[in-house]
Amino acid sequence: MDMELTHEQRREFLKSYNDLRNTIQTIWECQDLWMSDVRKLEHLQNLMEVTMKFVPKFDDKGDRLYYHDWVLADTDDEQL
Repeated sequence: MDMELTHEQRREFLKSYNDLRNTIQTIWECQDLWMSDVRKLEHLQNLMEVTMKFVPKFDDKGDRLYYHDWVLADTDDEQL
């Protein structure tokens, strides 16, 4: 199933995705939710990552920066 999204819509999803990633990290650090809820949040994160083609940034050596905000896979535009 193909969906048509504007670049601005994808950027909004990217912002929400990065917020979600940060929330999940906090939940893991505090352990203040049911683990089944965490699993659901992680599933949503993965679904958004794959569907919207979000990828981690790379440093100057080519290593992925997993703990930084992610970016769109098909553009060099990193501004939110």
